[in-house]
Amino acid sequence: MRPGGSDVNDSYSPRTVVTVALVSLIAGFVLVFGSGTLALRGSQRGAPSEVETEPLPQPRPVSPSVSAGDAAAPETPTPGPTPGAPPTPEGGADASAPAQGSGRVAAVGASGISRCWNAGSPAALAAANCDRLAGLDQHFQSRAAELGACTRGRGRLSLIVDLRFSTAIVRSWGGPTSTVPNAGDVVACVRRVTQPIPLATMAHAHDRYIAVVPIEW
Repeated sequence: MRPGGSDVNDSYSPRTVVTVALVSLIAGFVLVFGSGTLALRGSQRGAPSEVETEPLPQPRPVSPSVSAGDAAAPETPTPGPTPGAPPTPEGGADASAPAQGSGRVAAVGASGISRCWNAGSPAALAAANCDRLAGLDQHFQSRAAELGACTRGRGRLSLIVDLRFSTAIVRSWGGPTSTVPNAGDVVACVRRVTQPIPLATMAHAHDRYIAVVPIEW
């Protein structure tokens, strides 16, 4: 040993050696554990995250009796009215045309003469001086079945008939006392059903008559 100093070759005490070894062991464990933790975190950050996606809609099953082409075919549009065709009234049928197979029969009453004229005279004769036209009543009553199909409603038509035997001219229209619905359409139907009126075979005492024919449904 040198004077005033320590010997460098002196051995460490056992306690010192144990302390140094324990500290080295702890330091190495911390180093290894910390490095592994940092590496694990880095790998988690770099990994792609999972994104929830909605499930795709499932195709609707096609009926076995319908092919795939038929299922995808567009609907055929309903054809519209033919250009130039006359419009039909509400309900889809011509109200002025007789309804076939309706089974209704109109009740035709006896006609009443409101006034009449002699041939070549402008002066009208009162109803009391006019004869009845039985042939006119028979003609309308023979068409009762066809007249019954002229309307689906119920009511009365006072049909005014203006007829002249010398010229074979007949005019007719609905009177103001008519109660049948759509009287104008009904009158048009009655005209078609009862034409022609047999003036040539109808007995008469005067030339011109205005008669009222009552028809009920």
